[in-house]
Formats: sequence, C-alpha cells, structure tokens
Amino acid sequence: MAVVEIWEKRLLFSSTAGTLLAFLLQIIAVCTTHWLTFRIPGGLMDNTTGKPSVLLQVESGLWRICESGYKPAKIDGTGLKTSYEKCSSHNMFPSQETIKEDNSVSIKLLDYMRTGSAFGIICLLIMFLGHLFAIYTLKRPRYVLKRLTALMHFMTAACVLVENEVFIRQVDYSRRDLPERLPSEAEWKFGYSFVLSWISFGLYVIAGCIFLFMSHKKKQGFGETGDKLAEEDEPVAIRR
Repeated sequence: MAVVEIWEKRLLFSSTAGTLLAFLLQIIAVCTTHWLTFRIPGGLMDNTTGKPSVLLQVESGLWRICESGYKPAKIDGTGLKTSYEKCSSHNMFPSQETIKEDNSVSIKLLDYMRTGSAFGIICLLIMFLGHLFAIYTLKRPRYVLKRLTALMHFMTAACVLVENEVFIRQVDYSRRDLPERLPSEAEWKFGYSFVLSWISFGLYVIAGCIFLFMSHKKKQGFGETGDKLAEEDEPVAIRR
C-alpha cells in the first residue's frame, strides 16, 4: 500500500502542476490579441477619418484589436509612404447611435464579445479556486476533497470550452454578416492565443479525470497498518 500511496501522491502532484501550467497559458491567452489574425492581399483603403490609409493586417483578441498598414504618399509627390500600427480596446458598450452608424458592429456581435470576455474572467477565477482545493487536497487527501477538486477542474474546462466556442461563433458570424469587420477577401486564421486556450482546456479535462479516478474511498480495515490515505478517508469523530 505504501507504493500505491506514493504513486497516487505523485500523480495528483503532477496533475496539479499541469493545471498550474494551464492557468498560466490561459492568462497569456486572455491577455493577448492573437486569437484571430487576418491579412488583406493588396490592402483595404480606409478614408473614414479624412486621412487615407491602407489596412494590411489585423490581430484581434478578447479585449483588444491591433491594426497595421501604411499611409500612402501624397498625390503631388510630396511626402513618403509611412507604415503604422495601432491597438485599441474593444468597445463592448457603444451607444445606439454608434451601432446604427458603424456597419462593423451589431447587437449580436456585441453579445458574442461580452459573453467570451465574461467567461474569460470566470474561468480564471474558477482556476484560482480550483488550485486552492488541489493544494489542500495534496495535504489532506480525503476522497471528498478530491471529488470537489475534480468538479472544480471540470467546471473550469467547461468555461474554457464555452469561451472558445463563443469566439468561433463570433468569427463565423463576422465572416457571414459583417464584411466590414472581416472582409471576404481576407486570409484569416486562428492565432496562438486561441491554441493556448485549447491546450488549457485539455489539461484541465485530464486533471479532472485524474482527481476523480483517485477519489475512491479507502477502508482502513482492508489496508495495511499506517496507511495514511485510508486514515484520511475514515470519518472524524467529534467529541465534546
């Protein structure tokens, strides 16, 4: 039984280390703008501000969007073509006038953006709470704590899954109904932030399965003397 106890502790410790890595990956994913990247061959002329510019590439995340391109030289030959790159936060709560005037924004798109951002925050909070359960479980490996930790890990994986699926729906909707936001001629792909989020999802599913598998109750009467795991699963007698 001592060998089994050591094996189980190592497995629980390894899964907790994996979720810590997943936590870090999810923080990087949520905070970066490389969820969606698209390039426009030949560029897209933009003259909405009165100063013409050509948009070449866009990188979009849950919170921010970065655009890069160049400003063409003047027609009279003066001036030089200059490149530019600007980043700004998504306006998730625009006014009704802005929604009506801006063809790249709609109520449905805003719902997608708000939902994805909200689940990004929720999953980070549940990850933090799950690690508190996991660390305490490593110190006191009771089967109830293991099942609670497994539940927290599965809840985290579910939140990450919803976050990623909402972003996929957001991209599909933009391609289909908002060509001003995602032009049909653009060459697009999901970026590394999106991939990191899926890796985090997989690590949490594996960790939840490990904690759930290790949560079977041990009977001290069927174990060896000094079996700490069996002792932890015995009911605690509260005396006055």
